[in-house]
Amino acid sequence: MLNWREIRHEVLRRDNRCCQVCGKEHSGQVHHVTPRSQGGTDELSNLMTLCGKCHMLISPVPEWLITKLWGIPSNEISAASQAVQTQVDKIINK
Repeated sequence: MLNWREIRHEVLRRDNRCCQVCGKEHSGQVHHVTPRSQGGTDELSNLMTLCGKCHMLISPVPEWLITKLWGIPSNEISAASQAVQTQVDKIINK
């Protein structure tokens, strides 16, 4: 059985370290499509590489932090989050 470090490395390798939503190269965050808190696993089919921005937009991160780090106005965060989630859904439902 692989440990998290090995699993993470495999996902990044599989995805060529590119964000699967926006295409940003040299991305390094691994996202659980179905969160572990909702029964998701560390299976490769439940994991994808995302850049920091896309990952934050679909994770439970305070809006003020997204605005501070990424400069997205608070009134645009909901739409940006939905756009990222829509892309994730398209990818997993291929």
